[in-house]
This record gives sequence, structure tokens and C-alpha cells, in this order.
Amino acid sequence: MMEADRPGKLFIGGLNTETNEKTLEVVFGKFGHILEVLLMKDRETNKSRGFAFITFQSPADAKDAAKDMNGKSLDGKTIKVERANKPSFEGRNRRRLPSLSRNRGPPRSLRCGRGGSGGTRGRPSRAGHLDNDGYTVNLNMSSSRGPFPVKRGPTSRSGGPPPKR
Repeated sequence: MMEADRPGKLFIGGLNTETNEKTLEVVFGKFGHILEVLLMKDRETNKSRGFAFITFQSPADAKDAAKDMNGKSLDGKTIKVERANKPSFEGRNRRRLPSLSRNRGPPRSLRCGRGGSGGTRGRPSRAGHLDNDGYTVNLNMSSSRGPFPVKRGPTSRSGGPPPKR
């Protein structure tokens, strides 16, 4: 998906950590008027993270720069140059938001009879109290899957697993 509001924006990856904004401006400036050079830096060390974004005034200039500079060497490293895309929030290391299609009906903990409140969303009369199996329901948990049973220590029985039903 192309970035609609910035069609002349390029991503430059694989940069040498010593490459700075000035160098990028000089090297890419020969393709056309540059509006912005944004070198991404580490917050703590202020060193380059090895990638940057360059915005050209003209999308055609950006296209020419990407075609000509992709795979070229800059400060001893081969760089990758391509049109910038809007960030994807479903990328590798990002948390996914639960989709509506997966969340049909009450959570599993409320579908089974153990520790639930019969599928109702209101406050159970046993809130905060242990049932026969040592489970309790806490509706104040901030979970995307809703309330779930929480084990609260050994039961008053032998302390072993609950009996098979």
C-alpha cells in the first residue's frame, strides 16, 4: 500500500551507522529537490539505526532515485532503496489486535460450567469467593478475552488435582 499523502517518500535501508543526514542529502539531492531527510536514530545512544526516509518534492524524482540507487554502495555498505509504505501494525514484532471474527460468543471460560457465572456478563453472586474446586471469577481483569477462572491456592480437600467427572 503506497503512502497517499507522501508519494515521493523513499525508504533507505542497510545504511552504514556512520552515514549522516548531510551525506544522504548530497547523494540523493542529485535526483531532485528534497523536502525532508529523516535518519532514524537510537533513543539512548543517538547512533544511526541503519535506515532513513527521504521525501522528494516530486514523486517522479523519488522513482528515479529508487531505481538508480537501489543496490548501490554508500559508505561501504549496499543499500536498499524503495518507495516507503505506510507502517503495518500486523508486522513481525507487533501485537495483533483480536479480530472480531475470532471473538464469537462468550469466552471459553464462560462456556464451560467451571468457575463461570452461567454465561451472564453481570456480577456473579460468588465474586471473590472460592467454589468447590478452588476457582474464583474476577470480572475486573483487563483481558481481551474477558473474565477467566483464577486458581487461588490448594483446595480444602487433599490438595491434589480435582476429581475426574
